Amino acid sequence: MRVFFCLLSALALCQAAYDYKTVLKNSLLFYEAQRSGKLPADQKVTWRKDSALNDKGQKGEDLTG
Repeated sequence: MRVFFCLLSALALCQAAYDYKTVLKNSLLFYEAQRSGKLPADQKVTWRKDSALNDKGQKGEDLTG
């Protein structure tokens, strides 16, 4: 019975194929969506707009990214 479960588990793992192209594309899109400050005109995340344009640190540092 253990052998059956081992084989079944191995079969399940072998069939779990990843589409790395889609994973990479979505990872980069997520990274781009996290940006703040003045965003470029070619921003891929269309719902994301400029943000934190007036943020300053405790000593007046520009934190817009």
